[in-house]
Amino acid sequence: MNQKIHRVAPLHRQIAENLSNQVSSGKLKPGERLPSERQIANQFQASRATVRTALHHLEQVGLITRRERRSAVVSIRRDITPYLRIACSNPRLVHLFSRLGELQLLPPRCQLQLTDLQQNEALRQLISQPATAADVIILDLEHINLFRAQPEQYYPLTRRMWSDWHVTTQLHKMFAEGNSYVAAPLCLSPQLVYVNHAQLREAQVELPTKSWQWDQFLEITQRLTHRGRYGFQFRPSFNHLAELMALRGGELFQADGKIAAHSSASFESTIRFIHEMVHVHKVSPILAKTDQINLFADNRCAMALDGFEMLHYYHEKIGDDLGVTVLPRTNSAAGVLSGFAALIPARQEDSQPVLDLLRTLLSSRAQQTLVQIGGGLPVRNDLLNMKTMKMLNMPDEISQVFLRQLPNSKPTAQPYLSEHKREVEKLCLELWLGLDNIESICRRFKELGG
Repeated sequence: MNQKIHRVAPLHRQIAENLSNQVSSGKLKPGERLPSERQIANQFQASRATVRTALHHLEQVGLITRRERRSAVVSIRRDITPYLRIACSNPRLVHLFSRLGELQLLPPRCQLQLTDLQQNEALRQLISQPATAADVIILDLEHINLFRAQPEQYYPLTRRMWSDWHVTTQLHKMFAEGNSYVAAPLCLSPQLVYVNHAQLREAQVELPTKSWQWDQFLEITQRLTHRGRYGFQFRPSFNHLAELMALRGGELFQADGKIAAHSSASFESTIRFIHEMVHVHKVSPILAKTDQINLFADNRCAMALDGFEMLHYYHEKIGDDLGVTVLPRTNSAAGVLSGFAALIPARQEDSQPVLDLLRTLLSSRAQQTLVQIGGGLPVRNDLLNMKTMKMLNMPDEISQVFLRQLPNSKPTAQPYLSEHKREVEKLCLELWLGLDNIESICRRFKELGG
């Protein structure tokens, strides 16, 4: 039987929480002095440095005011905008939230902190002690399950709060945990195929449609692959691999977070299909996850599998020759939905400023801004329409494909253990780079599924 592990909060957090409770209960009133650092240290058997860390946190959230050589005083000001630490999981999100700050859509005293969740130790530390790292964590959807497995580490959001946000039904299903929710989704990004119409016309190839089949797709990609050009580009990233699995009627991970090598009938056939595409027909460039070269934008690739966040970049490079479509799929398959969400770490002494920030990010104005600057599609049902998409200055047919695809996409099952995900990605990279033969690769995938 699985047993939950309850971690004890750091001592400075315990002190801060105790003092905060005294203020909220009225035991310490606005304008009243707190006990001295020495008295607090004696009460909690802590060092003066630990006490100062606790008081510094209370000052950041606007609960107390401190002056040099004087005891702290419970704040009586109501105009203080709390200091909030926002940790973002990748540089793209840092840039996005910096822009939101410039547009005055974030509280003026929000501070952005880059937390690289791709680094093993950083992710491990963030999961084990999230409250010491940030007040709000903005992370990719694929990381949600890593926190879901440890409910004591996040602050649950109530149904009442959620009902005010007008999010889609599929998001309710993804984030629901009993009568509360693990995180607040902020944007969505279905995986689609971007098409360079100029290259297809040059090669006298018929433009792909919704009804095209896998045989047609393979024939087109092979015809367009020659002399340093590629018919199709996809990378060995988690979302790309999960999308290819889904399109062929399978899944990368099961609902319990384990790899689906044994449960999905199409798992091995998809691995062999990728191997044949990359190493036999050479219809896709071999791009490592960290490689920033995009052959599609450099006019050396006719089709590329990517999310909504690449739309502005591709349109800037290709202009009116840009088209969007879907890969061939089985009738039962659904596309992969990516994006990012906001999670509140547990043990927030004063969570109201954080909740106010989330409501701001889910407001109509902030959601429309996310669309305009390329963060992704809005999560609000009332904004998922052609009127909102027109703000992108995109042709109607492109907007229609994204909106039509969204209900057919769903968040793919994600691994609960980061170590498991890393092993899968490492094996995928070996497949892409040809570091092992295909028979061995298939066997090793099955061993991961144990």
